[in-house]
Amino acid sequence: MHLKGIYPIVPTPFLDQGEIDYSSIERLVEFMAQKKVHGLAILGALGEGHKLTDEERTDVIAKYRALLPKGMGLVVGVRAPATDPAMKMARNARDLGADAILLGPHTVQKDDPLIEYYQRVSDAAQIPCIIHDYPAVTGIRMSVGLISRIFERSANIGYIKLEDPPTGMKMQALSKTAEPGLKVFGALGGMYALEELELGAVGVMTGFVYAELLVQLFEMVQNQQWKPAADLFYDFLPLNRWEFQPGIGVSLRKQVLKRLGVFSTAKVRHPGPDADPTTLSQLFRIVEHLRAKGYPLAL
Repeated sequence: MHLKGIYPIVPTPFLDQGEIDYSSIERLVEFMAQKKVHGLAILGALGEGHKLTDEERTDVIAKYRALLPKGMGLVVGVRAPATDPAMKMARNARDLGADAILLGPHTVQKDDPLIEYYQRVSDAAQIPCIIHDYPAVTGIRMSVGLISRIFERSANIGYIKLEDPPTGMKMQALSKTAEPGLKVFGALGGMYALEELELGAVGVMTGFVYAELLVQLFEMVQNQQWKPAADLFYDFLPLNRWEFQPGIGVSLRKQVLKRLGVFSTAKVRHPGPDADPTTLSQLFRIVEHLRAKGYPLAL
């Protein structure tokens, strides 16, 4: 499957006691489909994938696959501290209908083990794999040279979700070092989406709740409408920035989805901080500002 466009990273909904909230998953898929996104990415860092049991992962992947409308892709996050469990997770996701794997690194900061990990896990997956380059969360820093070597040696790796700022500079360096064909997804809350798309990113894969704004931006860029794209981006950038706050970003997005009637609760599994009411009200103040400017955002 060829991946392109806007793929929201979605949070996993839980009930108050911590069980998976499957009814909220149903509402979330419908909510995102109405925004005309190109697919969904589940069980990543925002999806609290590391907090789910193997059984829960299986059930959640199967639920999304059954619910996604035809034409919408499903990307499943996989990350494990060692190669063998990551291979098992990747195979399971493929068998359950994943179109691609968002593959985070293991926990050893050494080039050769990372190259072997990505090669073995992507070979086991047998579907397209996306390198997840997010050192702030994974603790692993991948140089341009290392990424290029991973790409060269792994037939099923064709993409990277680039979250190692400055992303623009790293994109430009990769375009000179990696073999032709490595495609980049912008991320980091969409805070650099315009510039990343301008530099050739094939899409944006991030947890921004108001994904319709990213869809509109992507379509403008595809049509070379650079001035309207810039006007749009500079308008909603403060909302990106506020949603994407380290530590509480998961909670903020769940709170927004709860307010919009998509999630039953804003439960974040422990350990994970909750956003305070003041910070949340400051986020909705930005939404109100955009609504006053004519953007038809739900609130």
